[in-house]
Amino acid sequence: MTKPESRVSRGKQKPQVSFPVGASNIRMPEDYQETLRHLKQRIGTERLKAVLSANAAMTLLYWDIGQIILQRQGQQGWGAKVIDRLSEDLKQAFPEMNGLSPRNLLFMRAFTEAYPDKEIVKQLVSQIPWGHIIRVLQLIKDPKDRLWYLNDFSRLFHH
Repeated sequence: MTKPESRVSRGKQKPQVSFPVGASNIRMPEDYQETLRHLKQRIGTERLKAVLSANAAMTLLYWDIGQIILQRQGQQGWGAKVIDRLSEDLKQAFPEMNGLSPRNLLFMRAFTEAYPDKEIVKQLVSQIPWGHIIRVLQLIKDPKDRLWYLNDFSRLFHH
């Protein structure tokens, strides 16, 4: 059995299965390229919005986790062993999730301590990738300078 020229196999090779493939020599409507360009741009924009939204949600979650750790350390004297255990228990509860190492939990605590105002986090810091936030926390000690860099980065990242 021979396949028609307009059909090709995809995936696992099964001789009885084929899918139509658009012929490259078919003439497209005049507005086709413009429509394709518009759809590609729109899809790219929406995908970026989805990534930024997920990043903002994760950054706010990290701030909340840091807030809880900061409070417990102040009230109950949580130390490194409690953080290590919390990390292991969270990793066990959410095995598919990255970012729950003891080191990252301590970054969450430092993040909350550096930015105690959740409104600032919502408006500015949640727009910046977590890895960049960590670098700023590590490299810039002055809170005003830190806020300036994050504000500047946020403007560059979103314009």
